[in-house]
Amino acid sequence: MGKSQYKIQFGGLSMGEHQFEFDVTEKFFEQFNDSEITKANVEVKANLVKQNNLMHILFTFEGTVNLSCDRCLIEYDCPISGREKLVIKYGDPAESNDEILVLKEGLEEADISQYLYEYIELAIPSRKVPCEDEELEYDELPCDEETLSKFNELKIEEEPTENPEWDKLKDIKFNNN
Repeated sequence: MGKSQYKIQFGGLSMGEHQFEFDVTEKFFEQFNDSEITKANVEVKANLVKQNNLMHILFTFEGTVNLSCDRCLIEYDCPISGREKLVIKYGDPAESNDEILVLKEGLEEADISQYLYEYIELAIPSRKVPCEDEELEYDELPCDEETLSKFNELKIEEEPTENPEWDKLKDIKFNNN
């Protein structure tokens, strides 16, 4: 198993299967300006199958990323895992998409950092409230009550208010029926 810095060197590889490993930490996410991840410890294994004019890579990853709770902003380590496939072929690089990386003829390595970033970002849950996570005990990671109380103080209660403009529209609606 070879370790490298988010590049896969396939130029001198023989046909068949090859294994690569990547350790993704917070330094990896520093290169992406819009990342919400400040700390991470994710192990990525890449199984590359090289054929004549095509390569398939199966990425499996598992680890934790440090996130903030959507409700109280407490930081916690969120477990993530996933499996993703990528096809690499030669041709016009403008034809690349989310599932196929097209390289110029003659290139012997591929930078997969953008793909790893997207795979990990997509593995993050859309709702990040760890105290509601069934796998975590609430006692292990309770919400920050101080932040929640401040939030509740600022919360504006919606009360129905009379608006003469809406009354005019309601009159038009009811008159047309």
